[in-house]
Amino acid sequence: MAVTAEDVHNIRFDRAPLGSRGYNEAEVDEFLDRVAATLEGEDEVTATDVHEIAFSKAPLGKRGYDQASVDDFLRRVESTLVGRAPANTKLHAPYIAPALEHSHVRKPLWRRARG
Repeated sequence: MAVTAEDVHNIRFDRAPLGSRGYNEAEVDEFLDRVAATLEGEDEVTATDVHEIAFSKAPLGKRGYDQASVDDFLRRVESTLVGRAPANTKLHAPYIAPALEHSHVRKPLWRRARG
């Protein structure tokens, strides 16, 4: 089912489980504002942008958004944006949703340097 700008404005994510830090809420909300603007024709976020976005963890002492809830919603957004891509930029092969284990968490600096 395609995601609409209204869906993006109305989405509410669960909090990360106790004892863990989910995604930084401000970063997720800011990105979703851009996604909603794209769905309204006012921005140009692509499916690739959605797939490659990385959020930092919530500040210490905060739980942030549950990563699985955000990742699931972003998979739906990504599929919607692939379907809306102009004909000259659409993928030639059928779209296959990314693997379920894909996460939008930003890699720590020590892991980014390795590859």
